Amino acid sequence: MSATAERPREHRATLARIARGLRMVTVPLPHLSGLAAAVRVDIDERVPTMGVFASGRLVANPAFTARLSDDDLVFVLAHELLHLALRTHDRAKGSGQLEFNYAHDYIINDTLRHALGVAAIPAGGLDMPGAREKSAEEIVLDMRRNGQFMQSRSQVWEGRIVSVRELLDAAAQAPDGATGDVMDAAREREMFPGDATEAADRARAIRDLAARGMALAKAIGSLRGRGTHAGGDTRNVRALRGLTHAPWQSVMQTWLEGASPGERTYTRISRRSADPDGEMVLPGRRRHSWILNVVLDTSASMADDIPVALGALADFSEAVGIDIIRIVQCDTVVTSDEELSSSELAEYAVKGYGGSDMTPALLALAGDPRVTAAVVITDGEISFPSEAPPYALLWALPRPMPSFQPPYGRVVIMQRGDTP
Repeated sequence: MSATAERPREHRATLARIARGLRMVTVPLPHLSGLAAAVRVDIDERVPTMGVFASGRLVANPAFTARLSDDDLVFVLAHELLHLALRTHDRAKGSGQLEFNYAHDYIINDTLRHALGVAAIPAGGLDMPGAREKSAEEIVLDMRRNGQFMQSRSQVWEGRIVSVRELLDAAAQAPDGATGDVMDAAREREMFPGDATEAADRARAIRDLAARGMALAKAIGSLRGRGTHAGGDTRNVRALRGLTHAPWQSVMQTWLEGASPGERTYTRISRRSADPDGEMVLPGRRRHSWILNVVLDTSASMADDIPVALGALADFSEAVGIDIIRIVQCDTVVTSDEELSSSELAEYAVKGYGGSDMTPALLALAGDPRVTAAVVITDGEISFPSEAPPYALLWALPRPMPSFQPPYGRVVIMQRGDTP
């Protein structure tokens, strides 16, 4: 039998092996079941190892696949599915595409090291112990600042050891992203021109499955520890007002006095008291335009707390006469930065629901010379800068969390009846 006639049979065997591997992925990682069932696998020698498109098309080099043990194949397949689950394609765009691809590779591999209990990353994969505790943005900055000293590989799987700087310099000469495993739509159109009309629809379906998978992961605890990835989800949240009040508002008000313009006065009664029981009347403020800067933690762990937190923020702002609220939303990236009134919080679009790193938001405010004080609304399960920002900071938590002891700023509990 000729080699040409034999190749399809080999490909069929490889496809069957990958199908078994995808089923095995779902045993330790059940939240990836939907994606594992939805991906389309193509055996293709035009890719050096393995990669995935946003449409859910997974392409595998047959020789590379044959070199993997069954356990290593499960690891590599789980890695590619996690790129879909974490929406890497949506975030790895523009000039820094390969940087972000590699940053997510480090995070994914370190996550799988612990989830699957492996001692070493298979197939010479990118390896950064502790990467799962970092955001992709932190890793990208490290790559840019220390690229000449950091070791990497010339491709995601089975690459030779190079410096990060060598890798990025080579990538600039190969804009098709041949060294990355997160493959873009242009490359898919080039490789599979007959399927171009379906790709966008399939990509939308994959995004829906990814969102459901991450929601399932949260529900069953499949992803333990602090999240490190942006969620990319948007939900309209109705603020729940009147659920939190004194004494946290009085603590927050006292704290804000040093950074608040305008003389305090009781002549202007607040339209809504911060204490619905009438136990306290907070003084208003003479008419000066004043912006309250707020960082809103939009990580997945905050999903149930955000409506109450927005209601508490609206109650407080209206009670003391705050004109404008600037809300910087952040999970591991800044997802929104806008100014609005307390009434506009009634139904508000919240974006994120991914990991938990407030560093990008706090640094964004640090770059604004107008900011003298800011409030961070968070459950405390977060990462933040090691050094204090150049403005006063108040951490407002929905409920007590004894382990949250930041080295700077003041902590107040928003829950009714709790003392700071």
